[in-house]
Amino acid sequence: MSNTPFRGYEASRRYAWYVVLLLTLTQVVSYIDRFLPSLLIEQVKTDLELSDFQVGLLLGPAFGFFYVFVGVPIGWMADRYSRRKILATGIAIWCSMTAAAGLARSFLPLFCARLGVGLGEAAVAPCSVSLISDYFERRRRPPAISTFMAGTFIGAGTAFLFGGPIVYAITRMPAQSVPLLGELATWQLAFFVVGLPGLLLSLLMFTIREPMRMDQAKRDIEAGDAGDGGATIGSALRYIRTRWRGFGTLFVGSAAVVMLGSLAFWNAAFFERTWGWDVRQVGIATGLLYFTGGPVGTLLGIRLTNYWIGKGHADATIRALWVGLFIAVLGFSTFTIMPTLELTIASLFLAFVGQAAAAAAGPASLTIIAPGQMKSQGVAIYYLFIGIFGQLLGTPPVGLMTDLFGDPSMLRYAMSIEAIVVGMVALTLVALGRRHYRAAAHELDQMIDEPRML
Repeated sequence: MSNTPFRGYEASRRYAWYVVLLLTLTQVVSYIDRFLPSLLIEQVKTDLELSDFQVGLLLGPAFGFFYVFVGVPIGWMADRYSRRKILATGIAIWCSMTAAAGLARSFLPLFCARLGVGLGEAAVAPCSVSLISDYFERRRRPPAISTFMAGTFIGAGTAFLFGGPIVYAITRMPAQSVPLLGELATWQLAFFVVGLPGLLLSLLMFTIREPMRMDQAKRDIEAGDAGDGGATIGSALRYIRTRWRGFGTLFVGSAAVVMLGSLAFWNAAFFERTWGWDVRQVGIATGLLYFTGGPVGTLLGIRLTNYWIGKGHADATIRALWVGLFIAVLGFSTFTIMPTLELTIASLFLAFVGQAAAAAAGPASLTIIAPGQMKSQGVAIYYLFIGIFGQLLGTPPVGLMTDLFGDPSMLRYAMSIEAIVVGMVALTLVALGRRHYRAAAHELDQMIDEPRML
């Protein structure tokens, strides 16, 4: 494909949606690799003699540390250099590190391998959201970005629905002797099987044409270097800090969504300890719920956003985020303490619907208040904030509370407690902050040459 940037808005609708679908596939693969340890965790815990707190570290901070903290410099590069090349590199890194996790024989090497997965996946959101934004006008952007965000649920659903039975079969095989690597446990082989095929996806990134940067502000971004060169990290941070109430409303709501979603990493352990399920049963049930609840929630988020756009509300996406968050809090806070398995499944479905609706609205909301010069960095800063709370702080408190309770079966109550506390705080803050988000959206409308979204 040509390396010459072109005006993405002028691309054919078919090609623009090809880019969206390819980036959605990237999101899917990233979430398969991200959720894989949660399916293997009981075998890993037994084999490596881990505590629940160490399990929480592997499921959250091990992946989230680099994912969170290298996102901003990657966003800075994406605002200046080829986003498709950055994506191709990131894919190669995380798939290689997923496979490398299969070599781990103790906690520390496995922790380090998961750090590498987070490093590679940190490129996905800043590059993808920026690319999609440059292919679609502001008024047509929310459905495209919501489709990309649906990849999180398709990926998680694929990881559970197909990964569960595969892991069940693999982990019942005897240990295998691999040339040059020696004898490997079957859970180690699972990392190889999942990680290596994803490397082919990095080559597909070069079928994407790099579009021109759109939504360029007509004046400097907080005295930074605006224009085609992109804003500096400092000027992007100053832009956000000056409008911290508007950006903060979005960041808090989305961080809560990620924290609630991180509870799903504990699903395999929860269903095994509470209902006696094996990983195959957990995988099939959870995967089906992701595949059904995810699209329903995404469509709900899009419908709500389009409805409020039609009514002329500048905070249409934030309204949709709040509604989705409310539904997610209701589901996540109750599914682990339901008295019957049927009610557990119904509440978990509700949780996934709400999570998908809110997640679809998050990045779309950001593109309405972040100028084009700092869009990739804005996405990276957004993921930095929500990642600290969701990826780094989401899973360890559950494991710590369970250890403090002194009974593994108390995991269900630890999960419910986190959902209630996080959810109630976030719902209140987002409701209070909507007017500040509207002000930030109206201000950007006055700064750019593109037509208003509404």
